[in-house]
Amino acid sequence: MSFNERSSPTALDPRLTSLLGGLRHRIRRFVVWDSVLTIVAVLMAAFWLGFALDYFPVILGGTEMPRLARLILLVTAIATIGFLAWKMLIGRLQRPLPDDSLALLVERHHPDLGGRLVTAVQLNQPGRDGDSHSPELLRQVHEQAAAKINEVDPARVFRLAPLVKKAMIAAPLLLAAIVMLAVSPQAFGRAASRLTLLSDDPWPRRAQLEMVGIELPVVSVNENDTSPPTLIPFVDKVVRLPRGSQGALRIRAKADDGAELPVVCTVHYETTESLESSGDVSESSGQSNMRRVGRVTDGYQSFLLDGPPLASLSDSVLLSVRGLDDRLDGYRIEAVMPPVITEMQVGVRYPDYLRLTSGEQLTSGEQSGEFDRLTAYQAGLRLAEGSNVTLMAQSSVPLGEAQVRVRTVGDDEVPFTVDYSDDRRSLRLKIENFTSPTTVAIVPIDASGISAQAPYRYLLGVVLDEPPELKMKLVGIGSAVTAAARIPIEAQVSDDYGIEQLSFSITPSFSDTSDRKDEEPVTTSKQPTIDRDGKAVSEMDLRDLIAAGSLPELVPGNGENGDAINVIGEASDRYNLSGSHLTRSEVFRLQIVTPEKLLSLMERRELALRSRLEQTINETRGLRDALSLLQRGLETEPVADAESDPEKTDQTRVTQVRRLRVQQSGLQAAKTSEELSGIAASLDDILLEMVNNRVDSVDRQQRIGEGVRDPLRRIVDDPLARLREQITDVERSIADQGVAAEKAADAVQSAEDVLLQLTAVLEKMLDLESYNEILDMVRGLIEDQERLIDETKKERKKGVLDLFE
Repeated sequence: MSFNERSSPTALDPRLTSLLGGLRHRIRRFVVWDSVLTIVAVLMAAFWLGFALDYFPVILGGTEMPRLARLILLVTAIATIGFLAWKMLIGRLQRPLPDDSLALLVERHHPDLGGRLVTAVQLNQPGRDGDSHSPELLRQVHEQAAAKINEVDPARVFRLAPLVKKAMIAAPLLLAAIVMLAVSPQAFGRAASRLTLLSDDPWPRRAQLEMVGIELPVVSVNENDTSPPTLIPFVDKVVRLPRGSQGALRIRAKADDGAELPVVCTVHYETTESLESSGDVSESSGQSNMRRVGRVTDGYQSFLLDGPPLASLSDSVLLSVRGLDDRLDGYRIEAVMPPVITEMQVGVRYPDYLRLTSGEQLTSGEQSGEFDRLTAYQAGLRLAEGSNVTLMAQSSVPLGEAQVRVRTVGDDEVPFTVDYSDDRRSLRLKIENFTSPTTVAIVPIDASGISAQAPYRYLLGVVLDEPPELKMKLVGIGSAVTAAARIPIEAQVSDDYGIEQLSFSITPSFSDTSDRKDEEPVTTSKQPTIDRDGKAVSEMDLRDLIAAGSLPELVPGNGENGDAINVIGEASDRYNLSGSHLTRSEVFRLQIVTPEKLLSLMERRELALRSRLEQTINETRGLRDALSLLQRGLETEPVADAESDPEKTDQTRVTQVRRLRVQQSGLQAAKTSEELSGIAASLDDILLEMVNNRVDSVDRQQRIGEGVRDPLRRIVDDPLARLREQITDVERSIADQGVAAEKAADAVQSAEDVLLQLTAVLEKMLDLESYNEILDMVRGLIEDQERLIDETKKERKKGVLDLFE
């Protein structure tokens, strides 16, 4: 067989096969150790990194790593280890290690083999085509390679430095973990559970803080309510509070079982304020120290924060509390709008007595089918007494409930009922029989328990139904009347809601000497017609009433021992809630006298009027004298020139003094006019009283009316009125001495006319008085005669009785 002839490969020397097989196993063990050390190093590094990130903030007073961060770290570590296991271990172990590659690796580290090992291995591979070699030469190569095999050191193929470096990293981390497990199994287990099982068990701390909650003052409708504040706990670290509330944050720190009590606890907070107008959000932050509350109780010390940011809460707050190395983190206070009463309407149903028979409403106001009056609430609203009142409140949110208190101004509770609408956005508060000023306090509370931070108060005043006002007078009637008198009555009556009835009554009153003094008097009444203005005019005729039997016979007296009548007016309205409203006028007690006694009383009044007239005449004389003195002063005193003769009397002062005297004269003239008018009016009353009592003739009325009353009125209307105008003219022209003197002279003349006419009237009254004196003498003779006749009858009766003794 020639040199170029293909030859079959021979079997590789067993020593070479053993060398290559051993090298292959060494390479795989190297790959395994390299991968394991890398994975252990990564695993331990992830453990200690997570432990440091989770525990070191606790030492510095922070909080543990959140679960999300731990989850990210765990997923990253698992993904890294999985990637390394696949790439460095599984992938490298799955790669083939052919003999020629191993032989080449050995040749690289043992160059003295001279390529024999690679040649022997490659030429002995099955399936090789195109190789031309001598079998003899191949055997020699095998023999030479086999002879050198003992000089081959497989260890020279591997570099242990990478394994050593990785071991230097993995071993201390692993050893530290083993030491931690041995020394503090609880800490190692807590770290492992937090990092691998994502447990939320916190790390033990020196201080132990616990969140208690928010203390919120109780908003009550009762002003005197002293209830303790309500404790609102955090739910999932969130609590909802109403805006504007005055809450207090309360925590407690453990003070036993080896826990260290913090000296101070600090609240760190961030507020979020939404700017609705621009849509922006602004944040602010700060911190506040909490104060201790009381002493240690049940192993805990309480801490309280009642200032910012909880004072007048307006925005949501994110807060955390720190005390020593413990921290309460992630608590949130959400500020929500409390319920608001956006609208309050008042519906009124008036009592029956305020309704007319036709059902028409007496008072004005908007009406609906259910209410007589429906109006929006406003301050100062007053409602009619006895009404049924319904308050209808609209809420900004659906209501869970509402605290309601209704009380009077005197702090008396008022019964009421409350109904809610189907959507709970409105409530109806009903008060029956509204009779006194009432305060309604409402605290709306929504379905979640959020309440308004102050009661809504509504004050309802009451319009009490006042009794009617009645003013009654007797026209032309004095304090005494005859038994045949007519009694004219005028009345003015008014009421808020109309008069039901008006009546005038006469009740007789018998004298003590009368045989009828023990009889029950019978009252006679009359109901007059009331016009639109509330005026009523009527007349009660004693003569007709006695003739008709409505009144008993009235025995006249001399002013004291006779019968009397009581005249009274009564007015009532429709009020029927608690009793009735009845108003009585003053009682007019009229003594029943004889016509002669009545005339005597009138003559005394005429005498008093004459005295008044005499006084008026004297005052008028003084007025005339004052005007005459003023006239002479104006006519005789020269006018001073202050510029030419400064030493003379100041003309301005003199003028002022004169004007003052003129004004005094004018006041006196006005007084005289009023006095004369009063005398004339009194004479009118006397004349009317005569007519009403049917006691005088036409002649007497003419003497008083035409002789005294009418002249007095003519004096007031003509000379006295002219005198007052002239005095006014004098005052206007007082600065012009000449003109004033002329007008003063006219005034003096008018005063003289007044005096002359008043004197004539006075003489007429004196004549009338003389006539009355004659009448008195005649009356006296008649009375003496009657008394003598009575005494004679008594003596005769006595004499007859003596005959039978």
